[in-house]
Amino acid sequence: MNNHSIIRLVSIFFLLIFLLINTLFWTAHQHFSKQEELDQVRRFLLAERLFHHTQDDFSIELKQLMIRPSTANAKELLSHGELLLELPFGKIVKLDKHTYFINTPPPPPPFIKEMRFMPPPPFRKAFPSIVLEDIQPSSLLTFWIILMSVDILILLFFAYLLRKLLPLHRLKNAIITFKEEDTVLNVAIHGKDEISQITYEFNNALQKIAAMREARSLFLRNILHELKTPIMKASLIADCLESSPNQERLKQIFSRMDYLLNEFAKMERFSSGEWLLNLQEYRFVDLLDQACDILLCDKNMILIEGEESGLVLHVDFELFSVALKNLLDNAFKYSDQKPTLHISTDSICICSKGEELSQKKQNFCKPFNRAYESSSAGLGLGLYITDSILKKHNFNLFYRYSNGYNCFSIKLF
Repeated sequence: MNNHSIIRLVSIFFLLIFLLINTLFWTAHQHFSKQEELDQVRRFLLAERLFHHTQDDFSIELKQLMIRPSTANAKELLSHGELLLELPFGKIVKLDKHTYFINTPPPPPPFIKEMRFMPPPPFRKAFPSIVLEDIQPSSLLTFWIILMSVDILILLFFAYLLRKLLPLHRLKNAIITFKEEDTVLNVAIHGKDEISQITYEFNNALQKIAAMREARSLFLRNILHELKTPIMKASLIADCLESSPNQERLKQIFSRMDYLLNEFAKMERFSSGEWLLNLQEYRFVDLLDQACDILLCDKNMILIEGEESGLVLHVDFELFSVALKNLLDNAFKYSDQKPTLHISTDSICICSKGEELSQKKQNFCKPFNRAYESSSAGLGLGLYITDSILKKHNFNLFYRYSNGYNCFSIKLF
C-alpha cells in the first residue's frame, strides 16, 4: 500500500489513538489499584480495632466499613489462600475471589516505624482470633467495563470508517486499470456517500467522452471518405482541362483541400493518442532521406552543415521523418533560397532566409492558430504536429530569428 494512502494514514492514526487510550487506562488502573489496596487495609484495621473495644454490638460500624466477620478457618486461609499483604498486626489473604483479614498477635513495644495507617491496637494477654471479610464490590470492575466499552467503540468506528474508505481504494485501482476502450469503471456503486457519487459521476463523464470520441471518429471518417474521392476526381478532371489561369486556380483549390484533409487526419491521430511510438535507433541520414522522399525533393536542395551520417537517434522512424519533413517544407515555402540544416550532437537546426514570424504565428504549441486563418499556405498545423511529435520523443522545438533567417531548432538533450 502506498505510504501516502489515506487508508494507511487513517489506520496508523487509529492505532496510535487506541494505544494512547489503553496506556492512559493502564496508568489509571495502576493508580486506582493502589488506592483501593490502601483503602482496604485501612478498613480492615479499623474493623479489627473494633473487636478490642468493650462494646458488644458494632455491626453498624462494620456495615459502614463494608466489613463482616467470617467463619472461614484462619489456618485453611493461610495455607490455601494467596497472601496479598503482611502487616504487623495481621495478614490479608485472597481465596476464591474473596479477600480476608486474619489478625496476628501484636508485637511488643516499641512498634515498628512502618506502621503508618494508625496506632496499634492495645496489647492483651488473651489475644482473640479474628477473620474478617471484605464485602465492598471492587470499583475496578466498573473501570474495566468502561475500558472495554471505549475500546469497542473505537474499533467499531474504525471498521465503519474503513468500510467507507475501501471503495475509494477500489476506485483508484479501477482508474489505474482503466483501458481506453472501456466506457465505465469496473466498480460497484453502493450507498449515497461522496465516494459513490464521485464514481457515478465519473462513469457518466466516461460515457459522454466515449460517445464524443465515437462521434468525432465517425465524423472524420465520413469527411475523409466522402470528400477525398470527389477531390481526387476533381483534381484529375482539372488536369485534363486546357491550360489556362482558371485551370491553375482549380488545381490550387483542390490541392489545398487535399492538404487540409491530410492535416486534419494527422491532427486527429495525435489528439486522440492513437499513434504509439515505435522507438528504435536510426541514423539521421536515413531519417533525412525519408523526409526528402515525402517532400519529393532532393538532398541537394538543402545546404547541410555537420556530419549527418554520424548522428544516431532513438526515435520513431515514421513520426520523426514527418516532423523533419514539416520543418523542411516550411523552409521551402517561405524562402526562395536553399535552407540550411545544421547538425550537432545535441541539436538539429533548420534555417531559411525570410521575414520574421509574428508573435502570434510563433505560438505553434496549439492547433488552429488564428494568425494562419487568412494564410494561403496552411493553417499552422504542420508546426503544431511537429511540436507534438517532438514532445512525444521528449525533444523540444524552439524558434529564433537571427540576421534575416528563421531558425527552428530541435533540442535533443
